[in-house]
Amino acid sequence: MMLFTCPRIHAERGLVDGYVLVDGGRIAAVGAGPVPASLEGVERVDLPDCHLIPGMIDLHIHGAGGWPVEPAGVEGLQALGRYLAAFGVTGFLPSASAYPLADLESLAGRVRAATGVAYDGAAILGLHLEGPYLSPRRPGAMHLENLRTPSVSEAERLLAAGGGTVRRISLAPELPGALDLIRYLARNGVTVAGAHTDATYEETLAGIDAGVRLATHTYNAMRGLHHREPGALGAYLTDERVTCEFIGDLLHVHPACVKLLLRAVGYERLCLISDAIPAAGLSPGHYRLWGRDLYIDEEGFSRLADGTIAGSTKLMLHGLRNLVEKLGVPWEQVVRMAALNPARVIGISDRKGSLAPGKDADLVAVGPDWQVRWTVVEGRVVRRPGDPPPALNPEYVAARA
Repeated sequence: MMLFTCPRIHAERGLVDGYVLVDGGRIAAVGAGPVPASLEGVERVDLPDCHLIPGMIDLHIHGAGGWPVEPAGVEGLQALGRYLAAFGVTGFLPSASAYPLADLESLAGRVRAATGVAYDGAAILGLHLEGPYLSPRRPGAMHLENLRTPSVSEAERLLAAGGGTVRRISLAPELPGALDLIRYLARNGVTVAGAHTDATYEETLAGIDAGVRLATHTYNAMRGLHHREPGALGAYLTDERVTCEFIGDLLHVHPACVKLLLRAVGYERLCLISDAIPAAGLSPGHYRLWGRDLYIDEEGFSRLADGTIAGSTKLMLHGLRNLVEKLGVPWEQVVRMAALNPARVIGISDRKGSLAPGKDADLVAVGPDWQVRWTVVEGRVVRRPGDPPPALNPEYVAARA
C-alpha cells in the first residue's frame, strides 16, 4: 500500500485536494481533505507542489530515446517503455510503419510477447499498425514500395500473429477493399483509424459508416478542408462517431489550427499523441539515421537537410505543457485528452485513464518545473525523485555524424 497526498489531484470526478490510496496494483480510494487516522501507518508520499494526474496513454509512438519499435524485441520495447515512464507515460501502443507483411507479422508476435508483462516501465498495451494500407498520394514518411491494397486475408494473418494484441490499424478508407477490411477489423475488436488518406468527404463518411472511429494525426497526411469539398478533415471534424488524435508539439499543427480543433471537436473527442520517432530525446546535432541525414536543432526538433520536418521528436508531456501554457486549455481537459480519451478509444477505460477507485494505479506527479517526480504503473513505482535520467540507446547516440 502507498498513499499519495496532493492539493491538485486530477481525479475522475474533478479536482481534489486530498489523497490517493494505492493497494495491490489498483486505486483503493480517492479522498478529499486530511488523511484518515486509519491510514496513518501507510507509506506516504507528500506532493505539495505537484499536479497528480492519471498516467498518460500514448496511442501513437514509433520510438524515443533512440529506442525504435520496428526492429525491437521484448527487451527493446521495454527499454522504450522505461524511457517513456520518465516522462509521464504509463501505457502505450508501439506503432509500426508500413513494412512487408512478414516483417509486420514478426513484430506482432514480439509485441504479443511483451503485452501485459509487468516490468519497470510503461505498460505495453498492444500494437498499432500504421499501414501498410495507406494512400500513395499521402505517404508522408512511409516507403511507397511497402504500401499495399487492403486485404482481409492479410489482416487475418496479422491478427493471428498478434494473438489479440493488435489493438489498432490505421488505413486509408478510399482504397479498393478498404470498407470490407474496416468491417472485418471492427467486428474483431480492432480500433480502425483513417490515415494517410486522400479520401473525399463522401469516401471518408463511407469509412466511418463501416467502422472508422479514429482520425490518425488529424490534419497531417490527409485531404484538407475546402468549403465546397470538406475532404477527410471535414468529415472527421464534424462526425461525432470519430475521435481525433493530434500531435501537440505545435510544429506539426499550427497553434491556430489546434484551437480550431478544440472548438470544432470538443474535449471529449480529442486524444493527445506524440507520434514520436526514435530520435526524440537525442542531443542537438547531425545524425546519420535510416540512410538519411537528420538534423536535431536546439529546440529538439528534427529536420532533413532540405528543412523538411523529419518526424515528431517531442513526447506527450511536451504537448500537455503546450496546451496548458501556450493555449490556455484547462488542466482537467488536457488530462482527459492525454489519458481517459485514449483509454476509451482502445476499449480499456474500465480499468485505465483516470484516477478512480477500482482502476489500475497508473499515476504521475508533475512538478511546477514540468518534470515528472513520480510515475506509478499498475501500483509499481517506476520513477521517483533522484532516479538517473532514462537510458538512451547507445546505437543511436553513436549515429551522430
